[in-house]
This record gives sequence, structure tokens and C-alpha cells, in this order.
Amino acid sequence: MKRGNVKGVMQNRRFDLDEGIAIGPILFVIAVLGILASAIAAGSGSFNSTTTKESVRAKAAALIDIGQTLKFGFDRLMAYETAFDDIVISTSDTSAAVDLFSPIGGGIGVPSVTMSETPASDIWYYALIAVPDVGTSAGSRVAILKIIEGVCDQINVKANSMAEGAADAAGDDLGDFTSETLNTVADWPVAWDGKPTGCVENTNATTSGFYFYQVIGIQ
Repeated sequence: MKRGNVKGVMQNRRFDLDEGIAIGPILFVIAVLGILASAIAAGSGSFNSTTTKESVRAKAAALIDIGQTLKFGFDRLMAYETAFDDIVISTSDTSAAVDLFSPIGGGIGVPSVTMSETPASDIWYYALIAVPDVGTSAGSRVAILKIIEGVCDQINVKANSMAEGAADAAGDDLGDFTSETLNTVADWPVAWDGKPTGCVENTNATTSGFYFYQVIGIQ
């Protein structure tokens, strides 16, 4: 073949229409994957936030139910004409007619601590507290459990229509909740006066933190 003919062949060659454009779809796919990755990351954070919120709401609802059950058991014993001071509240006493956790007494089971701040070590307290505008100055029997702030907020939202953060804003020294003697709680927050169910923040050195409370017996 002559050189001139070779030159002519090279000049007459044409590229196919789809040659050289494969990189376009690849870049498009990469861009879409990047967008999806960002969306998944953002969605994951939102999902975790929503899950946490639902968890504290569920715990708050469960604690309110437990509080009402404890009150029912105490009321049952009172209805059986068991004297206020004769009612025994102990996880070790569950068989006598005066025991709150006895089938022939209060008729209820021992409450769970799984909703507490530290389930491995937290326990329920049954303090004698003179809650303002609830019962007399002789004090009411109050079931108390230490919880995290988020659950505390939801308890006050559900039980008392309070804004989140109310307990933290009103926190004060409310005395030693572990004490078996009458607690007159001079610094009980006014917003919780007359409220038999709720959550307060206690700054007391012995029992500091957020506490769910339920008045279960009034005298």
C-alpha cells in the first residue's frame, strides 16, 4: 500500500458516537453514592436521637404505672384497716397480711429497678415526707427511685404538664431520701406542691440527683 493511501485511510477513520463517554456514568454513580452516604449518616443520627427520646418516654410511662401500682397496694392494706405505721414495706417480707408485697397483704409484686439511673445498685426508697398540700404534717409515705434527667423530664411532662428542664431549674436540698425519719422538706419546690406524682432534683449530699416520686400513702 502506498503511503498516500495510508494517510487517506487515517483521515477517513471516524470514532463511534459512544467512544470516550463511559467515564460520565461512572462519575454520576459516584456522586449518587456520595449523596446517599451523607443522607444515611444524617438519618442515622436522627434515628438515634428519636430512639433515645422514645426510650426515656417509655421509661417515664412505666415508672408512673409502677407508682400507681404501689399506691394501689398501700390503699388495699389501708382498706383492710391496717394502720399506716403497721404496713411493712420490705423485699424480704412478702407473706404476712401487713406486708405490701404479700399476696394476702398489699397484693402487689416488688417493683422493678430497670428504669433507674443505675439498675445494678439503685433501690426503691419509701420515705416519710411532708409533701406540701398532700396529707398532713405527719407526712406521707412516698416511693422514690433515682433516675436520669431525661426520664425525669418526661415524667413531669406526662404527670404534671411541666416543661422539660423544670426539675433541674428548681433543684434544691430536699433532705436525705434514705432517712426513715420524717422529712419536712422545707425547700420542696413550690411548683410540685399538691402533686402526688412527679420528679424532683435533690442536691442533698447523701441523695443527690433526679428522683421519681409517688405518694402511696397519706395520713
